[in-house]
Amino acid sequence: MTNDAMNPTTNSRRDWRSLLIGQWSLVISLLLLPAARAEVIQGIVLPFKSVSVASPVLQETIEAVLVEEGDSVTEGQVLVKLRSEREKLEVEEADKRIELYEFTAKGQQALLAEKMGSKDAALKAKTELELARIAREAALVRLNEKTVRSPLAGIVVKKHKEAGESVDRVEKLLDLVNIDQVYVQFYLDPKLWTALKVDQEVKVKISDIVGGEFTGKLAFIDPRVDAGSNLFRVKVLLENKDRRIKAGMRGTADFGGSTTGK
Repeated sequence: MTNDAMNPTTNSRRDWRSLLIGQWSLVISLLLLPAARAEVIQGIVLPFKSVSVASPVLQETIEAVLVEEGDSVTEGQVLVKLRSEREKLEVEEADKRIELYEFTAKGQQALLAEKMGSKDAALKAKTELELARIAREAALVRLNEKTVRSPLAGIVVKKHKEAGESVDRVEKLLDLVNIDQVYVQFYLDPKLWTALKVDQEVKVKISDIVGGEFTGKLAFIDPRVDAGSNLFRVKVLLENKDRRIKAGMRGTADFGGSTTGK
């Protein structure tokens, strides 16, 4: 029998050492367990819609810009007026031509009914009247293009031009955003793919807002993985009627345990 086996003090020390090692292993395992399950990811807030309003016509002068940066606008609201004197005159000219061709067409139709005119003359007058009406519609389209309207309800965030400046086709006039709803965009590890479903609830914390915890819905799951980062993109849609959440803010969400399927 060895001395260690005969020494109760040595055996006791070994038992305590083994117990302490086991306890520390358990503590470390418990500390690491939540980290392994949680997938708290940082994302960025994007506007629900963002558009750049551009000129629909070739080079023209701006007559008036009717909004300022920060203004709220409604869908269809007039934002910019371009110079349109020429187009107004074209519509007036088309109206006069229609009056003339209507008179001629009625006269030719009356002569044909009295067997004093020819079918060819009546048909020609009718065709000229129809062409005049088409020409008026075309002139009206050109006139309406000189009034630029908002394609959405939102906020003016950037003015690119002022009254008196010249603008060309597709050149930017204004930038608009709609933040009555917002997306929070995240990039996730593909291992989470199978755990996510469109329309499931996701809790998002916005650190720049006091008490800024919001519940949104998973609106988009990108079916592609980025080759460079080996991550895929998702968007969480949040309601934002009071517009407290601003585009560009940072948000976090736990995609490991805080999502709930619907």
